[in-house]
Amino acid sequence: MGTDRYAYQSRLRRVSPLPKLLLTAVAMLVCLCCDSIPVGLATLAAMGALVTALGGLSPRVFLHFLKIPLVFMVVGCLTMVVGSYPPGTPVLAALPVGGRLWGVTAEGLLLGGRIFCKALGAIGCMYFLALNTPVTDLTIALERLHVPRLMVELMELIYRFIFVLSDTAAHIRVAQESRLGYRGWRCSLTSLGALASMVFLRAWRKADRIYTALESRGYTGSLSTLTDSYRPGWGLLPLTALVAAGQVGIWLLERMAAA
Repeated sequence: MGTDRYAYQSRLRRVSPLPKLLLTAVAMLVCLCCDSIPVGLATLAAMGALVTALGGLSPRVFLHFLKIPLVFMVVGCLTMVVGSYPPGTPVLAALPVGGRLWGVTAEGLLLGGRIFCKALGAIGCMYFLALNTPVTDLTIALERLHVPRLMVELMELIYRFIFVLSDTAAHIRVAQESRLGYRGWRCSLTSLGALASMVFLRAWRKADRIYTALESRGYTGSLSTLTDSYRPGWGLLPLTALVAAGQVGIWLLERMAAA
């Protein structure tokens, strides 16, 4: 389900998760540190190209998942771009409201554009990792990097329960709709409240049954996950250096043009 369905179809599925994690971390770090519109857009384009060329996935898949955070990013950046200014402030476009100007300045527009493009590049990096690495492989990589065992296990359990809750909520909603539970605004609110309470109760019971099952199988406080056999993936290391060099090169060219 989710990105895991495409991660298992990726040509990079059998590649060790550590080089993929390194590529993601380096590209994201450089993108965030450069704080540049061209670097952010170039990072997004590079990650999309890698998902398509190396992972073998369709560009439509990458763009589909990109639409999910795009709405939140637009709303968040609009709050930075649009502001309240005293009369006489040079603005690109504004409306007088209550003795002040509500509009957009060149500085605010530039700031919003930088944050928006920087976030786009970072999201592209995360999607490269998510669309080519299943969550089980990612947790194994985190264990090799000596991330605290408790944190890794919590990640595994939380990720598992996302789909348990989703499946439970879907079944309850179908039952409610078959009984006209969402006919009208008032009835919809009542049904939504009942759905939320039932999902919580069923999740609580499910978690209790899972813990009982673990204890009956000798659970001692840690989950044992079998490791898979991976290809080394050394070819991703020079690719990581190439992507980082391209990002830094674009940033330097932008600085030289601005100077």
